[in-house]
Amino acid sequence: MSDDLERRTAPWLTGGLDWEGVAAALAAFLFALLFGWFWPPLFWLWFAVMVAMLLAARWDTRFSPDLANGIIAPCDGVVVSAVPADPPSELRMSDGPTLRIRISSSPATTNRLYAPIAGKLESLITEEGEPSVPVAMRPDADGLAVSYFLFESRGQQVGVRLATGGLGPRQELEAESGDILRMGRVIGKRRLGGWCDIYLPASAGQLVWPGQTLVGGETVLGRLKSSEDAASQEFTSGEAGELPLGVTNDDFEDETYPEPDEAETPDDPAVLFARLKEAAKKKPVDD
Repeated sequence: MSDDLERRTAPWLTGGLDWEGVAAALAAFLFALLFGWFWPPLFWLWFAVMVAMLLAARWDTRFSPDLANGIIAPCDGVVVSAVPADPPSELRMSDGPTLRIRISSSPATTNRLYAPIAGKLESLITEEGEPSVPVAMRPDADGLAVSYFLFESRGQQVGVRLATGGLGPRQELEAESGDILRMGRVIGKRRLGGWCDIYLPASAGQLVWPGQTLVGGETVLGRLKSSEDAASQEFTSGEAGELPLGVTNDDFEDETYPEPDEAETPDDPAVLFARLKEAAKKKPVDD
């Protein structure tokens, strides 16, 4: 990563605009000039459309942390809540307690989406939105464009639900079911913000809190627990003086040690002479 930054002439320039967004913004500006010639208020209407097109086209280069079993934010936004919740049926997650982190993204956030973990994209379901719902004011409102992602790594699952307004091409996905993804890979675009619910296993912990601003592709939300980590935690979780889980006193064999009188005596001549002398003193003398 540092080598790439050193080779750049402007390392602070990490963002940009999609060309299709720029083209749409230029078209909106031309319409603003054309219609504004006939009626001035129409100029400002189309000017607002041009600004929205530019915001929808914004992207930024992100550098994901080198963290084993890490879980990162799939998009930019602000944490609204982090509570235990059951995942929606569309995610098809296995049974088990999950933590839902709800993220709200403003229309000014960048449009790229990132894989939250390194693993396999098990399933992907999309639902088309309705043009009558241009803005996603509530996460569960009707008519939103919604996508459901299920990621899996070493038996652990992470689910993501993305929602945005139904007007226009708001979501453009670049991944398919069965793809093997690295953490932080770009999996699509979501334009003009919206909502993101990410469902983590309860054992992953919680590293973010309501009100915190997240950087998509970089901010760590939690960490998956592998089976090896769980076994190690169980072995070392006992207090001092206690045996590890699954181990009893019966597993240790009793060892017997000889009494001092029964211990073997080294074959030292001086010791043997002293013993003979002591025995001679105890032996009765014949008259």
